[in-house]
Amino acid sequence: MKTILALNSTLQAFSSAALPEELLLVPAGQFAGRDGRGWSNPNPQLVINAAQDFGLDIAIDIEHSTELKGPKGDPAPAMAWIAIADLFVRDGAIWGKVQWTDAGKALIEGKAYRYYSPAFRHDATGYVTTLSSVGLTNRANLTQLPALNHQQEKPMDKILTKLGLRADATEDAAVAAIDKLGTDHLLALNSAQQVDVTKFIPAETHQLALNRATTAEAAIAASALASLESEATTVVDAAIAGGQVAPANRDQYLALCRAEGGLEQVKTLFSSAPKVLAPAQDLSDKPPGTGASKLDETQLAMCRQLALTEAEFLSAQAAD
Repeated sequence: MKTILALNSTLQAFSSAALPEELLLVPAGQFAGRDGRGWSNPNPQLVINAAQDFGLDIAIDIEHSTELKGPKGDPAPAMAWIAIADLFVRDGAIWGKVQWTDAGKALIEGKAYRYYSPAFRHDATGYVTTLSSVGLTNRANLTQLPALNHQQEKPMDKILTKLGLRADATEDAAVAAIDKLGTDHLLALNSAQQVDVTKFIPAETHQLALNRATTAEAAIAASALASLESEATTVVDAAIAGGQVAPANRDQYLALCRAEGGLEQVKTLFSSAPKVLAPAQDLSDKPPGTGASKLDETQLAMCRQLALTEAEFLSAQAAD
């Protein structure tokens, strides 16, 4: 099958001296040049396979000297090389990784050339069959190819997609889309995220304050417990001295005082409790067995109020 060599001078103007590490060589699908010629790249992997089967790396020369001067024996030095192993498909297009020579770097950084032109073979229907070479040029034909210094095309494509724009959108279109996100919204978000220095406390300072608060709370609790114990002891001992509580029940009433609200309950009880014992009574001259063995109604009422049996009451009375 007869194939035709297409030389397509194309490249956008430089905006910096940066050299690209990757170049778009053949656009995806249907594409055309400024001169009206059109081609088709429906299966980019087959094109790469054909170039790799041919076995020669792709030279980047000056003004297609590889295709025009080389066959005549004239010099056609390479300004860069694209290894056939470094050809790959991205989004349906054919790309290649570039290795620049010192001479090529000088030409691009010195802005002697601002565009590049892929040379590929195609059949009579415009179907691209393989890659041949790439030439540096100052003319433009294919508008789909990026500038040499745009080595961040892939990340930019992602940004354009996020903005809802086509991959070939201009920089001005991208800026306009960003503006439409809403300046007011961005300012409000920024304001909401500002740190209120009056409410900001470093972690170390916060922990120190927390430790001090815990220590202070423990000290207050210990002091309160000691105060409660002292007051309860005073109240219960006073009741025992006044004959309202049997000495044998001292620990029971102290335990009741330690419970929540217990001290106030015991105080209320003692405020109306009658004397059930006679602390001042002298029984030293009474013969054994002459103590009371029965309780009167008042004493029985006191036993019920204090939850004591008659035997406990009499035992406490005898002990006193």
